[in-house]
Amino acid sequence: MGAEAFGLVGFFAILQAGMQILDLGLSPTLSRELSLHRAGTLSLATARARLRCLEWVIGTLALLAVLSLTMSSDWIARDWLSFSSLEVGQVRLSIIAMAYAACLRWVMGLYRSGLIGLEKQSAVNAAGFAFATLRFLGVIALLNFWSAAAITFFAYQAIVGLIECLTHAWLLYRYLPSLPGITKPDWSGMRSMLPIAGAMAFMSGMWIFLTQIDKLILSKCLSLQSFGYFTLAAALAGGVLILVPPLNQVLQPRLTILVAAGRVDALRELYRLSTRRVTAVFVAIGGTLALFSEPLVRMWVGSPDAVEAASPILFWYALAYTPIGVLTLPFMLQFGFGYLRLHVVGNLLVAMTLLPTLMYASAHFGGVGAGITLLCGNVLFLFLWVPLAHRRLMPTLVWVWPFRDVLLVALPIIAWLTLVSRILPSFASPIETLLVVALVLGAALLVGFLAGGGRVGDPLGAVRR
Repeated sequence: MGAEAFGLVGFFAILQAGMQILDLGLSPTLSRELSLHRAGTLSLATARARLRCLEWVIGTLALLAVLSLTMSSDWIARDWLSFSSLEVGQVRLSIIAMAYAACLRWVMGLYRSGLIGLEKQSAVNAAGFAFATLRFLGVIALLNFWSAAAITFFAYQAIVGLIECLTHAWLLYRYLPSLPGITKPDWSGMRSMLPIAGAMAFMSGMWIFLTQIDKLILSKCLSLQSFGYFTLAAALAGGVLILVPPLNQVLQPRLTILVAAGRVDALRELYRLSTRRVTAVFVAIGGTLALFSEPLVRMWVGSPDAVEAASPILFWYALAYTPIGVLTLPFMLQFGFGYLRLHVVGNLLVAMTLLPTLMYASAHFGGVGAGITLLCGNVLFLFLWVPLAHRRLMPTLVWVWPFRDVLLVALPIIAWLTLVSRILPSFASPIETLLVVALVLGAALLVGFLAGGGRVGDPLGAVRR
């Protein structure tokens, strides 16, 4: 596609993330409402009426978003983005196609959340696998055999998004029993959904802000070609965060159960054990991506210009994303206790200090400056703010957790990766690069698990019993 066209892909990723803020927490709220229906505490008529209500709200917001982006597409193409090889008309049409694709994915998320609330996990996973394959692998054949123009990519994403949205809507209405007559929106029921929707909207908004604001700033500060190289590096570094959603899905219910049962000792053991294992995994992955950034970028794209531009950014962003994985544990602990005040205040403080710092670092030092800023912010939050949450919820772990369970596990991994990255020779081929990096990563994981020591108990077994 070229560096500038790939920069548009990065802008598309920002747009998709931004749509989640407009969701206002309504999609996860629907999941909760349909879970209540499945549990028998919410009637079918009420559940369908609230679904119809949310369809109207999100559908209207999505339509307004499409119209706004369409009308501002020329301004974005001419005044926000900076490019030289692409035509303004092509960029403008790409932005319009992006708008449709992003909004369709947003509306689809409502129906997907409904299916999750009904516990139709097999249908959700099957549809997710099918459409992920269609979006990310199908487009490769299209670009290779039809046209590598940017508009081809985004038009394809919009078409797949429409099919995906219609499929999930059909699945939800298939599994949700029907009623005679036409279901009208339950506008009065919106009041009961607002508290949970507001809380979810704030938390998701803060997450999106803290993970996307750097990309939005850089899309303005950098040329589209440089932003394309940045997008390449950020996409690779994002592999560090791929384990965050399944980690939350597995651990959060267990922590909540132990809190509700008042089993403080088992909770502490599970929390510390999970921290050690999670630290080992995220530091190993993030450290490997950082210290082997140059051969990994060369293996992926083979372009000397891309290697020179993207490798330093990948180094700092892989390191910056690593603490985020570890920070999911304190958040889940606070969520289990139902005490999110410190988490909210801490994120607000980070947001207020991060924005001006990022703007300065991005304007003067580009993607490298943004990566260093994010790394410093995340590390400071982990070692200075998280102890305050522990003082409130787990007083015995105030300094034990960051130093014994995090730092003493992370340091041996960093030492190992630094050593091997300095003594290994240059890699001759992509296959050799992949094999060597995989072996180094596996050894780093082993070092981390050994540094974490033996089990601190059998909390999982305690939960099962």
